Amino acid sequence: MAEILDERTRIQPFGRNVSAERAYRRAERIVAALHLITNHIPSDEPARTALRREAVQLLENVLQLRDELRSRESHPFKRTISSTRELVSLVRILAVSGYISQQNTSILSEALDELSNFLFAAQRSTLSESVVLKREELLSESLTDKDATRPRGIAIKDTPRRSVSVRAASSGTRSEGVLAILRSRGELGIKDIASNLPEYSEKTIQRELAALIALGRVKRTGDKRWSRYSLVQ
Repeated sequence: MAEILDERTRIQPFGRNVSAERAYRRAERIVAALHLITNHIPSDEPARTALRREAVQLLENVLQLRDELRSRESHPFKRTISSTRELVSLVRILAVSGYISQQNTSILSEALDELSNFLFAAQRSTLSESVVLKREELLSESLTDKDATRPRGIAIKDTPRRSVSVRAASSGTRSEGVLAILRSRGELGIKDIASNLPEYSEKTIQRELAALIALGRVKRTGDKRWSRYSLVQ
């Protein structure tokens, strides 16, 4: 199954929305696993039919998150979260009926729960990935009346002070994101933190954690790959 799902395609319906793309890949793996472990269940079993139908619906729901992942009132987002919860219930019902092993039930329930957590973490981000602004468009002389009155040939430049404030705002957003994840999930490794903040790389998260440790807001236990991070109480 992994060999088939690892193959890349040139079809990219999510565009620049990296978070939704990653969510879809996770959902695709989960849906494939759900179909795989229910192959042996009789086709007339109602829970099997309901699980497979809801699994396919999950893919459709995630596909609709391209431009609505950040919206708190997004109906596709709410439907996706509802689908994950219903699938957990159906898996548990089949486990109680003796069709699915306890080990597979635990793995699938955890995977569905992590998919929900991933979507909630992506929604909390203030960044919009489907809209890209171009600097030359924003600095056009026709943007404001004040700029339109400037003599042609005089360049409008950003001041260093403004650049610093933008960087500070960006860093503050990352810091709040890291702190929010640790506040809700407890002690985590850097990979777990980065998976909940998909718009940032692991190196960026690592730098942010180092800054938060220096400020006394986060503490680290362990060393190198075994490092764990948590809030300072």
